[in-house]
Amino acid sequence: MKFLVMLIGFLLFGAYLFGAQDFPVDFTYPSFSGDFYVSGSISFPPGAVKSEKNIIVKTYDLTKEVPTKINIVRKWANESVLSAEIVFVANSSRREKYMLSYGDEVERRKIFQETAVLPIISFSIGGAPKTSEKVDIDVGRINVRVDKSPGIRYYWYIVPIVILVLLSCYRSRRRKRFYES
Repeated sequence: MKFLVMLIGFLLFGAYLFGAQDFPVDFTYPSFSGDFYVSGSISFPPGAVKSEKNIIVKTYDLTKEVPTKINIVRKWANESVLSAEIVFVANSSRREKYMLSYGDEVERRKIFQETAVLPIISFSIGGAPKTSEKVDIDVGRINVRVDKSPGIRYYWYIVPIVILVLLSCYRSRRRKRFYES
């Protein structure tokens, strides 16, 4: 009987150690209505997260997974994730609470790649201070046209300088003639 209790305790400890960890995502909803990004940087203990696929964001009741964009910032020496930047979309008209889950039993299925230009709100985990609001999101290509034929409009500042130089030369010649006569 004592062996059975120890075995059950060992299995529960192993399940706790290698199971999923859930933490509430803390952020304040903005005053405007509509979609916005929720962004934050999170650090993990060594060996807790093997890849970005072992991190998900769910609704508070743990029923619905939220599409996320995860960028791994640094890794531990054993190649597990040390810190990652996480971005997901929320809506201020549908105020929900979110949970961050990570661990070996967690597998992310919903990923978003294409992003829009939306306001960003930072979040924290477990009452920790919020990180700075920074996120790099690719929003598409920018086409730039370079005109290699310079015209006079590019050198507009030269015209007043030339006029001043010509007036100075004219005045000095005029004074020279006045003093010579």
